[in-house]
Amino acid sequence: LNDLLDYLKKNVDFVDSFLKNHIPEITFAKPEATYLLWLNCKSLSLNDEQLNNFFIHEAGLGLNKGSIFGKGGEGYMRMNIACPRAIIEKALKQLLEAIKRERK
Repeated sequence: LNDLLDYLKKNVDFVDSFLKNHIPEITFAKPEATYLLWLNCKSLSLNDEQLNNFFIHEAGLGLNKGSIFGKGGEGYMRMNIACPRAIIEKALKQLLEAIKRERK
């Protein structure tokens, strides 16, 4: 259990560092007792449907849109980080490339 908790913490730290260095407009609060990150994507200025479509069709990622969890979830995407770091890194790189294409 301790090894798992340490691995999850390192995944959280990896996502935090990646976003701060490459996609600072997406933020999240570090979770205290979960492996789910609530990515605050409000700075992308997309409504919920656009945000969901962007993640699916542009970045190739299937995250949960925050709005399905109730009022206040708009503008958020829920990311599961309980997986190998290589998968998280691949997903974040796909997201970064999609954002770069949109910025052009």
